[in-house]
Amino acid sequence: MIRPATRFSVALMLLIGALLASADPTRPLPRVEVSGELARLMQELDFEVKGIEQTQDAIGHAGGEDPVERLHLLLEDFDHIILQGSPGEIERVIILGEKSDYVPPPLVVEGGADDAEAGAGEDEGGDAIILTTRRQGASHVVTLGLEGPSKQRVEEAMLIDTGADRVVLPMSLVSALGLGSDALKPQQVQTANGTVDARIGRLSAVWLGETRVEDVEVAFIDDQKLGGTSLLGMSLLGRFRMTIDDDKNQLTLATK
Repeated sequence: MIRPATRFSVALMLLIGALLASADPTRPLPRVEVSGELARLMQELDFEVKGIEQTQDAIGHAGGEDPVERLHLLLEDFDHIILQGSPGEIERVIILGEKSDYVPPPLVVEGGADDAEAGAGEDEGGDAIILTTRRQGASHVVTLGLEGPSKQRVEEAMLIDTGADRVVLPMSLVSALGLGSDALKPQQVQTANGTVDARIGRLSAVWLGETRVEDVEVAFIDDQKLGGTSLLGMSLLGRFRMTIDDDKNQLTLATK
């Protein structure tokens, strides 16, 4: 016969054992259905997801200390972007697709290693680029350097738009960037105002502060149809893991 005190001791030991097991950092993280866990987090944290259909039948890990870490862990097999409002508040998650073996063109920091370490706009580890933005309504605008084939460099204010497949620029910049008509191909593109005629080309580079990102696809659209606002789209943003800090007016681009 087990006395009540003994039963209590056994129960206490079992409880302590369970707590220790759950705190064990070597214990494998549980695996869950990605789409189902995303749906649960969407309801819990009140954010929207674009591209969730790409996670159908995928399995990921559940865990992490905060919402952003939980999402990065869950979507570790997918290229994705997490848009944040205030710190810890998630507004939108964009799933670009499953990760592949494709390696984007390298980032080249001019001026050597010493300048790279001292360059403003990169964190101490050199893994992220931090750019100052300014607000335009609910959106953010950032000024970047555009480089043409003959090293022409034009500074341009661009609206951050994750819904745009490419960087979108006004047609008036074609000559300023030194691009010939033979370097551009006509194509119709979809915009918020409907389908418009565009000219598709490639910039030699886009400068993010002191960091040079090579070979970026762009679409040039008639200035009036574009409405005077260039768009920083996914042909550049898709190479990074992106975070926007509304409070600090900062865009952080972390290498994948």
